[in-house]
Amino acid sequence: MFDKKRWGRRVSLVLLCCVVVAIFKLSSQPYSVQTIQPLLSKTLSFEKAERMLPGVDIRYDGKEYRRDVNPYGMIEFLFRKGAHLFVYGVLAAVTALVLRLFRLRPAAAVALSLLAVAFVAMLDEWNQRYTPARTPTYQDVLVDLAGGALSLALCFGISALYRRFASARRRDTAESGRR
Repeated sequence: MFDKKRWGRRVSLVLLCCVVVAIFKLSSQPYSVQTIQPLLSKTLSFEKAERMLPGVDIRYDGKEYRRDVNPYGMIEFLFRKGAHLFVYGVLAAVTALVLRLFRLRPAAAVALSLLAVAFVAMLDEWNQRYTPARTPTYQDVLVDLAGGALSLALCFGISALYRRFASARRRDTAESGRR
């Protein structure tokens, strides 16, 4: 017999495993495979790339990213950190989904999801120690946690709004049915 709840749990666990595998597969690639600077230099002129960026210099892990010196490097930096936010946001959301399917309370699901994000992020940075031309940094773990926290705030915020509107709609429907 088909058990919808059990099937949903299994699918969500498989999805969670796929996200973790994808993270480690990406972090195992050398920098030369992941860089987008050659593509940027072919598609954007130096001046256009420089104009696209804000007039802000960024210091990160002992390096300085400046639009007037290397706008392609700055664009790549912003893209890579945005990817960290997104990927670890997905990890946090999927982890919370799995935990909620196992009937954990929202606060516990959030805490354990952020713990899972921190654990995977630290393992990811440890893995990068053994990958050519990759540098592990504690700042990336913080970026990953920020991505997880933002994602969970968004997911649980949308869920709360949905429940509030659904509850109001049910109440309005019940009241109109009594008239």
